Amino acid sequence: MDVRDIISAAKRIKSDGQWASGTMPRTAFPLSKSGNKSYKLGNKRWRVVTFGACGMSCRLLINYSQTLSQYQAMLGVEVGGDTKVLASLEHHATHKAWHAHVCCQPIENVPAGIKRGPWVKSLSASGAKHRTGVPATDDAAFGRAVSFFRLDLREGGGLL
Repeated sequence: MDVRDIISAAKRIKSDGQWASGTMPRTAFPLSKSGNKSYKLGNKRWRVVTFGACGMSCRLLINYSQTLSQYQAMLGVEVGGDTKVLASLEHHATHKAWHAHVCCQPIENVPAGIKRGPWVKSLSASGAKHRTGVPATDDAAFGRAVSFFRLDLREGGGLL
């Protein structure tokens, strides 16, 4: 099983999360190999959606700052008190377009607690439609993640 299976599967949403700013608790998206055991967001808006797919518990961390022209939606699978990061959709000033960092290994081969490593490949988009800027609102930032990670595929039908 790999990240494509999680994205294309029907999802059972456990929590849509709430938008917040500033410090994110370590338990929201734990990464044990990070220096302080959590992912630092600075002064960005952030939200964590939790859901089940393919018999796994998943987390999707969405964070953005229009002021900094930065966006990231990071998909992970929960493993004990840690997270295996499988993919991230990103936009930031150092790249001209939206791009993704995607794990190309089976999920069981991905180490927990690390955001990125040699098992991850960068995929860049091209064309004018991929050059749109960072979302300006919470709803637009959430919508971008819903579309890319197919959170609209819900068990039993229905939409977010």
